[in-house]
Amino acid sequence: MFSSFVAGYVMMGIDIMLDGFLGLFGTYVKYEDIVRHFGMFEGFEGLAVVIGHTINSSILSLVFVNPKVYSMLPGTSGLKKGLVFGVIWHVCVILFAFLTSQGGATFMRSLIYSSYSFHVSLFLLHVIWGAVLGYLYIPEKLC
Repeated sequence: MFSSFVAGYVMMGIDIMLDGFLGLFGTYVKYEDIVRHFGMFEGFEGLAVVIGHTINSSILSLVFVNPKVYSMLPGTSGLKKGLVFGVIWHVCVILFAFLTSQGGATFMRSLIYSSYSFHVSLFLLHVIWGAVLGYLYIPEKLC
């Protein structure tokens, strides 16, 4: 759990602190806009994004720490495994968003049709998330 919390916060922290760097990052603004568009958590959109992201990071990290998944990832270090996992996870996110947007999901449609810089930023952020997760996670057999 520690690894997933830290990885999620690092990902979000970089997104917020580097907002605008080389025309990238700041994806949290897009998520706040989406939450605002649906009229959810009025006045607390930012808090909803932080809490939602923390929960997502924790739950989705369970895939990485599954011994079968972890052992199948290429690389000898957790960092390398995490980098690969971040890339794979990003592909899964985009594929899921694309398929559901084609089925009419408004939220996912707004995500898929985001700017090029948004997609580059999201890719980099998922790679960073995976790298931090992999770096910090110590498989049970090594403890």
